[in-house]
Amino acid sequence: MALAIAGFPVAEAAPRGVQSPARRAAGLRLVGVTALLATAAIAVLAGLAVFHSVLAAGQYRLSELESEIATQREQLIDLRYELQILHGPAEIELMGVGALGLVNATDPIDVRIEPRHIAAVGPPQRSIHAGGDWLSIKTLLTDASTAHDRRS
Repeated sequence: MALAIAGFPVAEAAPRGVQSPARRAAGLRLVGVTALLATAAIAVLAGLAVFHSVLAAGQYRLSELESEIATQREQLIDLRYELQILHGPAEIELMGVGALGLVNATDPIDVRIEPRHIAAVGPPQRSIHAGGDWLSIKTLLTDASTAHDRRS
């Protein structure tokens, strides 16, 4: 106040530590915006972390499936090889002689089916290959072969 008396104009100064309301509102607004941006950044980072973990889990599952496919392909190759061996002539002959009790023919035999045998059986209802009437064909061939043996 002494300076004001000497002729120097002195503004009313606020006591130290007390700010004007406009300055305080601007500071609070700045803190609010900063907090909002920090929260948004943390949310984005958390979302990216979740997305990355889901992506990594999917990649792991994909690699597991690829290894399972490779294993199944190897098994398929092995099974196809085994199937070719089982359908080979040597294996079929071995099964016929061993399991079915078939014997090698000494001479070729011509099977002649008489018309009366064909008429007795009638036409098959279904194809033999589609699971049709195999027993009637088997009976027909058996009758034809026994009739051939009787004539010899």
